[in-house]
Amino acid sequence: MKRINILLVEDEALIRQGLRSLLEKEDFVREIYDAGNAKEFYSQMSLHTIDIILLDIKLPGIKGHELVANMGVKENHPKVIVVTGLEGIELIINLLKLGISGILFKLDGYAEIVKAIREVMNTGHYFQEKISGIIQANAHRWDHVPPVVLSFQENELLRIIATGLTTKEMAIQLKMTEATTETYRTRLIKKLAVPNSAALLAYAYRNGIL
Repeated sequence: MKRINILLVEDEALIRQGLRSLLEKEDFVREIYDAGNAKEFYSQMSLHTIDIILLDIKLPGIKGHELVANMGVKENHPKVIVVTGLEGIELIINLLKLGISGILFKLDGYAEIVKAIREVMNTGHYFQEKISGIIQANAHRWDHVPPVVLSFQENELLRIIATGLTTKEMAIQLKMTEATTETYRTRLIKKLAVPNSAALLAYAYRNGIL
């Protein structure tokens, strides 16, 4: 395996620094760069040639999956391995549809990260049994899984719903009529294919939106 350049994208400095110190000891590593937010990510991408991106999803501001969507995963782009603490089925499917090369969970440990890097560099992808199971179980609805990326207004609506306000109170917060607020809530429920507001919030927490 050739020596490679890795970009760590993680907002928690302690995790980022710890992972860097471990990876620096690996014989396949040439250089390691890191970023804690979108601005630093774009800066590192413009300054260096990157082979592998280890990407956390829950970043301040723009989310990790939005970075992937904006970057586009093509043959001449770095391979992306998502390392996340989130396990939302919708999030995982949407990440896979973006063309990422692997998904790991933070509880999997460092050895799994090394295994994933080696497999992605050798074969182009690495999907654990759990991820393969999600793909198989959801193949029938693959094209109908709702997007995780929401508009600013939709995110604001979710944030306000999470506070437990009534429709009247939410309307005041959003500077809308009660009817318009309810219309937006109904549209969001339909967009995310959930049955009610409680399921809407569960979706948001499960996929790192809230």
